[in-house]
Amino acid sequence: MDFKNSETLKNLTRSFAAECQDGAKYQYMADMATQQKLSNVSTILKQLATNEMAHGKVFYDYISTQCAGGVEMVEIKATYPMQNGNLVDMLKVKAENEQRQADSVYPAFAKTAKKEGFDDIAEKYLEIAKIEACHADVLNQLYQFLSNNTLYNSEQPQKWKCLNCGHEGTSKKAWKKCPICSMDQGYVKISLRGNPCDCE
Repeated sequence: MDFKNSETLKNLTRSFAAECQDGAKYQYMADMATQQKLSNVSTILKQLATNEMAHGKVFYDYISTQCAGGVEMVEIKATYPMQNGNLVDMLKVKAENEQRQADSVYPAFAKTAKKEGFDDIAEKYLEIAKIEACHADVLNQLYQFLSNNTLYNSEQPQKWKCLNCGHEGTSKKAWKKCPICSMDQGYVKISLRGNPCDCE
């Protein structure tokens, strides 16, 4: 199939736009976390933003390489979630969006690409879907921690580590200020369970 007349071109364009929006939204959320003195949460969100922009570049590069000289205009019909709210609300919204990309959107785009003969693009969609599922897991954990006030509280003693100076201590609660360097609690490393994408 001619790439310029394919549904895959439109899907790549939709995906590029969505990933760029996601990258921007994670940056905005990282700023919210910084304002709340949640430095480690901000760092995680910035890493997600970096991931999303990298995905956007993958999609953009496919368009660029498949269309010599580029494409003057790609007409697409798409909807994008534009909710806002506080940090906790946004973590929930973004987790749901990432899971939707992982479970339905990108697998459907992969199926279309495969049908149109673009096997490498299909495979890339499926691989990126796995990353989006990881993002959903990370965001869900952060949402649960913040909504339940358990980000720095634990029922069982656990190891806490200051990301500024490296101080470690074991207790049910993380310190409010690091006893070594006096950095705020937000610099305490957050332990995410089963975090396969190592977004920390």
